[in-house]
Order: sequence, then structure tokens, then C-alpha cells
Amino acid sequence: MPKHLVFVGGGHAHLTALMRLRDTVRAGHRVTLIGPSRYHYYSGMGPGLLSGIYRPSEARFHVKRMAEDRGATFIEDRVVRVDPVRRTLALGSGAEIRYDAVSFNTGSEVPLDHLHPSGENVFPVKPIENLLVARKRILEAGPGKRLRVVVVGGGTAAVEMAANLGYLARETGGIGGITLVSRSNVLGDFPGKARALARETSS
Repeated sequence: MPKHLVFVGGGHAHLTALMRLRDTVRAGHRVTLIGPSRYHYYSGMGPGLLSGIYRPSEARFHVKRMAEDRGATFIEDRVVRVDPVRRTLALGSGAEIRYDAVSFNTGSEVPLDHLHPSGENVFPVKPIENLLVARKRILEAGPGKRLRVVVVGGGTAAVEMAANLGYLARETGGIGGITLVSRSNVLGDFPGKARALARETSS
């Protein structure tokens, strides 16, 4: 009997499955991909998007096209509630999707509602598209206005963000200072030499 397979999110774990969807569809099953955007950005290239080293088209997968080209349906929406008893997914639009099997690979987001940010100049790294908005805000600051930028975190991603902001600062002249704030040692899990190089580079 044909089944309805639903993928929620177009994350990395689902990309391989999307590449093989034709076999599932040919077997008579229906496949639906639900995601908030037709694109999925590769997080490892996020800092380079901020600096402009990479163009958006170089750092994303067109998951809508990947799904539809292989016989699946794409719905641009978010799942807000799961009913495992009825096997239904409630979407943000109010629609309801029934499934026989469902897989979740939605990626991560920073819960800003718990952080109580003030102002419009707070940009969580996830989803990655936020970095494009941050880059635009920096570029639109206007001539002669030098922004002070704070990166919160001391891991590899934060160091990469700070380094790419440094690149953007040299290219545009619109950043007057970059501060890295961490509750522990920067790159605390790395060897001492790596930590020292990171500090020397940022000073």
C-alpha cells in the first residue's frame, strides 16, 4: 500500500535522502518536504557569507528544486505541532498534513525570546540567513560611521565570525572595533598554541 513520507526540514541528513527520492516515488509512495525556505545554507560557509568571501549561491542548496525534480511536493512553512496519535503535523499557516512516516532535520536556531534582546542590531548566527542581514546592515551603515561589533562565544564558530568581520572591516572601513566575549577561554578545547595564535591574530 502506498505511504506518505514527510521530511521536515532540508538539513544535511535529509540531503542524501532527497538525492534518492526517485526510487521512493517510483515505488508508488508520496513524499513531501516541509521547510521555512526553499534554500538550505551550509553552516560551515556562514562566516564567509558575512565577510563576502562567498556569494549566497555558493553556500546553499536549492532543496525545493531538489525535491520537486525528483517527484516530491515542497511546502514552504513551519511545523508547529506534532500529533503522533493521529499522525498529523500542524503547520504555521493553519494547514494540517497527515503522514505515515516523518523525519525531522530542521537545523538549529538561537532562541532569542529567552535572551530578551534590545534593539534591531542583534543577529543570531542560526539560521545562517541572518548573517546576510547582518552584512547588509554593516554595508548600509554609511560613510564615516564606524560600528562596534560584539561576537558572543569563544568556540571555533565565534573565532571564525570575528576573523571574517575583521576581513569585512578591512574591505569596507565600516567597523571600528570587534570584541569577542566568552565565559571561558577562547578555543578552550584547543592546544595552547592554537589559542595563542587566535589571540595574537585578533590583537
